[in-house]
Amino acid sequence: MNIQELIDRANSLEHQLYIKYSLVTHPQISDIQNWVKRTEAHMSDGESLEAASCKGALEAFDVDPRIIRKSQTDTIEALLAMAKAKVDEETKNNG
Repeated sequence: MNIQELIDRANSLEHQLYIKYSLVTHPQISDIQNWVKRTEAHMSDGESLEAASCKGALEAFDVDPRIIRKSQTDTIEALLAMAKAKVDEETKNNG
């Protein structure tokens, strides 16, 4: 793997979610779709974006809160927008 591939992987949505929510493994597209759906459901129930995304992550991903990763990740708003775009692209390509 060359340096550009490493940079691209570190900037990927999957890796950003992996860092942000202390995931055990990098999420699959189905996990990301589930996270978007659950986050939006919690927001429609009146939760803040931060609380909704955390609850959605706990429900959609294999999270280990003992894992602490010190890294800068995009904002939740940016991650959610990236996830929606990825889900839309995947749906368009498979549907």
